[in-house]
Amino acid sequence: MTVRAMAKQVVSVRAEQVLPSRVVRAYRAYCGRYNRNDPLLFGMKARPGPLVSLYDEIKALPGYFTYDDVVAFTLLLHIQSISGVTGDLLEIGSYHGRSTAVIARCVRPGERLIVCDTFDRPVEETYPDPANPEALRQTLARLAPDLQQVDIRASRSDELDLDGVVLRFAHIDGGHSHDVALHDLRFTASHLAPDGIIAVDDYQHPDWQDVTTAVDTFVAESGFVVVADVNRWAESGRKIYLSRPSAPSA
Repeated sequence: MTVRAMAKQVVSVRAEQVLPSRVVRAYRAYCGRYNRNDPLLFGMKARPGPLVSLYDEIKALPGYFTYDDVVAFTLLLHIQSISGVTGDLLEIGSYHGRSTAVIARCVRPGERLIVCDTFDRPVEETYPDPANPEALRQTLARLAPDLQQVDIRASRSDELDLDGVVLRFAHIDGGHSHDVALHDLRFTASHLAPDGIIAVDDYQHPDWQDVTTAVDTFVAESGFVVVADVNRWAESGRKIYLSRPSAPSA
């Protein structure tokens, strides 16, 4: 790095320490640099709602779940609830529980949240500082205190036994190879209730193109349709939401 570049970096870091967050946000936008944990930017007189408060809590956890994701998950899960869609909720790949906590807050009495993650087991894909089941359980107790039933399984998705389980919602953020992602989609779909939704992370991510090919293969073979295909603040990959169309009534 040249002396000029070093000096520019020092000035940039110092400016971000002393300037108001709104100015920093605008500067980052101008430079094309964003951070998923940047302060949310609303109108000057906007009053933060409950989802902003929730996001402020979960963003302290390591992870990649954005405010856009909080809004989309909450909206879809509550629409399911008022529409009478029933079933358990599944997450494949929880990491430290950012997304898990949001899903957990939408679980209704009589429903169960099932979490599948390898945690600190040696697998092909690993993350720095992985969580463990007990830490995740403590996070959920703090952020989703009304959650009544949670089933945390330290396993690979191909070891997951869901015999007799019907799902209304599943979030797939596990292995990123084509075969693993396609397995997770097919397996989840086989347990999905009518009008259930599958959310898949990292669609069209430049570093995880196997996820994209797996989703495209699954949609082409399954008859599932895309409910929404959403870019997310400061993330390269999109979140794609899939559902099987209901059969027309006679």
